[in-house]
Amino acid sequence: MYQRAILSSFVVIVLLTAFALAPQANASPLEQTGTFQSRYFNFFDAGGRECPDASAVYVSGDTEIFKYWPEGSSPAPGLVNPTNYMVCWKGTVYFPYAGTYTVYTLNDDGMNVWVDGKIAMNAWYNQGPTWHQGDFNIPAPGYYSFEVKYYNAPNAGVACVSWAAKSQPYTWKCPYPPGPTPVPVYPTFVPVYPTPIPPCPYYPNCYNPPPQPCPYQPGCYNPQPYPVPQPYPPPQPTCYYRVRYGDTLYSIGWKFGVTVWQLTQWNHLVNPNYIYAGMVLEVCPY
Repeated sequence: MYQRAILSSFVVIVLLTAFALAPQANASPLEQTGTFQSRYFNFFDAGGRECPDASAVYVSGDTEIFKYWPEGSSPAPGLVNPTNYMVCWKGTVYFPYAGTYTVYTLNDDGMNVWVDGKIAMNAWYNQGPTWHQGDFNIPAPGYYSFEVKYYNAPNAGVACVSWAAKSQPYTWKCPYPPGPTPVPVYPTFVPVYPTPIPPCPYYPNCYNPPPQPCPYQPGCYNPQPYPVPQPYPPPQPTCYYRVRYGDTLYSIGWKFGVTVWQLTQWNHLVNPNYIYAGMVLEVCPY
């Protein structure tokens, strides 16, 4: 009997410990922070984990990887090229519990991610802003190496990385795409009326068109109903958009509040990555 009691207590302790360490379904997203050394290069190589540290033209530090460099801009003006450059982030991240995690990226162009020395996401090729993700395993709570290698070919650069326990919420602070143009706010029309004047009495020979005063009683008029102010008509949305150079389905969908999948279905696109300038897309259902 004594041995059964000890065994039962041990099972209860194990179950409570597993529950405490397991990610909860409604847990808050992890803070996407770490300690990273950021090295910039005026070229990009064929990929791989190693970076040519000796040829770095600029070295800095970051605690998160949410970067957007508009077309023609440099990550470090005067030191780093405005295009055809590479960035290597190398550091550590604290993972609070063991299990399977997912890394999420939005990158333009190529990117690779390693966690604890193992590849977690591989997309080392030219592309517009594209979502990628990959799973990796954390054997026990603690600090683990976290490395990101990224390159930018011509046009704008996007390098955003986030992570969370598999199927759990994650923090996203990527500055791409830039915020939409603010919707104009039309002013509300507030009419200003003169101080009311007593109405004119009726006289058969009185000339009373408003607001002319009555000859027999100066300073009066026949009041008329005040006009009801009408608001400005709201802007009418359009269901079609002509693609511009540099657009992607993701940026177009973000602009009109729809998903890439909806744009693909409405426009019968076989390859969602193949759109071209001048192409007319339907951006809302009939």
